[in-house]
Amino acid sequence: MARKRSVAAALRKTTRAALAPIGEPKRVVIAIKVKFELNAKNGLRRIVFGLEKDTAGEVVRWKIDFALFERERKANPYGDPLVSLQVEVDSKLNAKAEDTARLGLTAQQAAHALGPASDDAKDAAAGDLDEQEARGTIQATLKKR
Repeated sequence: MARKRSVAAALRKTTRAALAPIGEPKRVVIAIKVKFELNAKNGLRRIVFGLEKDTAGEVVRWKIDFALFERERKANPYGDPLVSLQVEVDSKLNAKAEDTARLGLTAQQAAHALGPASDDAKDAAAGDLDEQEARGTIQATLKKR
């Protein structure tokens, strides 16, 4: 009986050692969703710049959700978004999208989103600019990293 216990104990030790991890566990991010709220210094414009990552097997897709809010006076609350666009990110910018999601927007990215990206989105909504061009300007925010 004692022999059976010592064999069982030896097997448990061997099993524990065999099941121990080899090095650090591998971290795999399958999906992520982050939103940045940007407010202009004058208090009249707000941007919600969202980044969303999704994976299907080895294929990684990033998407930008861009919403522009404006008001005439600081005392007024922001209403519904003036413009809301979804932009599929070019795969060449995946690394910049990943960095932005992890580290936040740089000052240059925030300025681009509040300035040229917002202006083009607003012009596209008014019909003064092609929507694809506005989406390109919004996507260019990632290049400012």
